[in-house]
Amino acid sequence: MRLLHVHTRELEEYSGEFTPPYAILSHTWCKHEVTFQDLSKPDHKSYQGYAKIDGCCQQAAKDGLDYVWIDTCCIDKSSSAELSEGINSMFQWYKNSAICYVYLSDVLANDDPFSTPSDFRQSRWFTRGWTLQELLAPMELVFFDTNWDEIQIGRITRSLGPARGDQISSAIQNQEHCLNRLGLLTLLSDITNIPKRALDTGDFSQFCAAARFAWAADRETTRVEDRAYSLLGLLEVNMPLVYGEGNKAFIRLQEEVIKSRDDDSLLAWGYGLISKEQPRIHADSVLAQSPFDFRHCHSLQKLGTEETSPDVPLTTTHSAMTNIGMQLAIPIRIIDSKNGVFIAILRCLVPGTYAHRNHLVVPLVRTKGGDKNHFSRAPGSPPFLVRREKLFSLIKNSKFLFFLSRVPSLWKLFIKRPISTPIYLRGSHPTPPPPTTWPKSKARECETMGLHIDEVMSAGYEVASFYPPWITRRPINGNCLVLRLGSSHPARFVVVLLRPKEFSTGYLFFAICISPNAYRIARVDNWSALGYLVEHSRSLEVDMDHHGIHQKELEFSEESVDGHVRCVHHISFEYMFGDVRIKCSVKRTYVDVRSTEFKQEELMASPDLLDSRTVSSHFTNKPDGDNLLHTPYVPTYIEE
Repeated sequence: MRLLHVHTRELEEYSGEFTPPYAILSHTWCKHEVTFQDLSKPDHKSYQGYAKIDGCCQQAAKDGLDYVWIDTCCIDKSSSAELSEGINSMFQWYKNSAICYVYLSDVLANDDPFSTPSDFRQSRWFTRGWTLQELLAPMELVFFDTNWDEIQIGRITRSLGPARGDQISSAIQNQEHCLNRLGLLTLLSDITNIPKRALDTGDFSQFCAAARFAWAADRETTRVEDRAYSLLGLLEVNMPLVYGEGNKAFIRLQEEVIKSRDDDSLLAWGYGLISKEQPRIHADSVLAQSPFDFRHCHSLQKLGTEETSPDVPLTTTHSAMTNIGMQLAIPIRIIDSKNGVFIAILRCLVPGTYAHRNHLVVPLVRTKGGDKNHFSRAPGSPPFLVRREKLFSLIKNSKFLFFLSRVPSLWKLFIKRPISTPIYLRGSHPTPPPPTTWPKSKARECETMGLHIDEVMSAGYEVASFYPPWITRRPINGNCLVLRLGSSHPARFVVVLLRPKEFSTGYLFFAICISPNAYRIARVDNWSALGYLVEHSRSLEVDMDHHGIHQKELEFSEESVDGHVRCVHHISFEYMFGDVRIKCSVKRTYVDVRSTEFKQEELMASPDLLDSRTVSSHFTNKPDGDNLLHTPYVPTYIEE
């Protein structure tokens, strides 16, 4: 390990326990940094990056330290062996430092970090992949602005072991210090989406691997491979660096985690992702392709004991990647025998969801050409949360078990713990069930059914998820989903669609539910189609014996913050001669700023009706025969 002397500005080599105390710099790279080779050049002080080296050395000298470590000049990056050693050791180097200086070159001196927005909140430092470990590893962090003045938000001081309790006790005695620390932790948690507990203690032992990946979900690196290499220390693994392998680096990282940890949260990728965030809705891969796939897993914690969740056993065999797929032992149960759908119950806790009373499950189906214990992820069904009582009442179909699941002490008394089932999770295509006709159908013309969603897609909605996994898409005939029947029993099809809210953050969801005898359109809060079916397990049916048109309508509304615009979404269901069409129209109610007069306008209305008001772009409907086509338009306005 090379350290830069703050007075002589020369590099010195140290190793092991003989390393002196040192400060370490965390920063974002600029265009002209001072490298290891540049330090020997006589003009290196004229480089743009030397100013931060000088500032770091001066601050360390003020703090009574003689050495600093800076990643730009203390590693010879021309040596692949030294670069590999440095990256594999970097987390520990930051952890062993006396103090870490976080230099934010894009934060001005008069900035208020707690305001929204602020230079501090929008700093590039919070978006880079390498700075994640620089935030979490050091025992002490202090933030500096572009002039190397300390930002007055307090410091993060961590300590491991019993001393941590003494530190908290002293902080409680000093109320002002305690409030400042809580404010800083809350600010950093809001910016990074990392739980305050992890930021406060630096102890990640209770957080699953999926949570640690999630902390890096919105961070970027210059090299694709560095998205994986920057997480080595955080995941407590080591592996050789192979620049040029691209996304395979992240796959290798997950494989190393499988070798070293008993952690099935790696299967949680896709949890909470909407369609835009999860373009691989039909994906058949075993492992995630990037940290972004874990984006909503940031708070997942381990289930460590039987008392935490007696119905989810601990692993009894090891997990490993083989030439067949991922071999692991995990609780797996069938929930839909006619469609061949199973769920794997992950042993992780989702805080804020009544702890162990909710389970995170991954839908699985048997793999084509494999043995009975070979599975792959069910297309269109990402992982979702399910209440424990609902889960086990569906599996056992027993009201007695439903009651027992609400009382953990009775559950452990009467119910024998299930055994984890060794399975292979593969990436090949799932095996669909044999096609059959609708019940009571004398012909085979209704083995498939078209669900036309052109209009609702044109209105800005997208498919979030669907069930069962055998729904396919026919883009040749427009946005048409093909519903395939999977058994002689009444089949149920659920498609969840979503669109962004116009006047606030978040999304609008609704579900289309179809079965041979009935239908339903419902507004839902659950983006998972299978999750919706689990919660509403009663039959959803459409009468297929009578040709003609059957409609059911749904309306839901949202309002602008100032209350000047109210938007009503009208969704209707139309069934005609074996196919289903989902129609969509939107009506807005405008409130004149100068009076309490209301004006209702259909989206097909001319923009001229809005007089001289300035409007923001969205969409509207224009008549085109019997259908409504959608083009960019205006939901809100401002008085000129």
